[in-house]
Amino acid sequence: MGMFTRPPFVLFALEDIPIKTLNTLLQKAKDGSTVEQWWWYLAEVPDYRAAPQERPDYSHDLGTEAPIKPSFSSHFVGKRLEDLTQWLINKPPNVFLDAGFFGVLDKQTERTGKIAICRVNDPKEPERAWCIQKTAAESTLYMAGLDSIADWNMDVQDHKYEIDI
Repeated sequence: MGMFTRPPFVLFALEDIPIKTLNTLLQKAKDGSTVEQWWWYLAEVPDYRAAPQERPDYSHDLGTEAPIKPSFSSHFVGKRLEDLTQWLINKPPNVFLDAGFFGVLDKQTERTGKIAICRVNDPKEPERAWCIQKTAAESTLYMAGLDSIADWNMDVQDHKYEIDI
């Protein structure tokens, strides 16, 4: 745990992905980052109790670091993209996570080593999240470089990805 200014991005596992693969992906994402604030938070339970919290002293929790506990089990297995978007939209104000983008690990992740990066397009239409794929190492640098919606929309047109669940 440490202090930083930007919230981590939530990473949802929609499949039972081996712990070794999760650890490898998290480590590659961290190694690919040039700043600590772009780490992923690997969501485990749907009630926000383990999510990074903003505290009264303005300190914040970091994302998930490898190695994760061997008993990790995602309660998001089998969920739809709309469910994930809604989870992010409904997060309590003290939960310190980026509200606009999130990552998804799906059936192809173990084979490809890629994370689907998704954007919440409109909180009123959670089913309209769009996704693209990046390797774990590219993912944090990509997120750090997303400075405009125009960049995102152009990338989505060229590389739109359907979540495979």
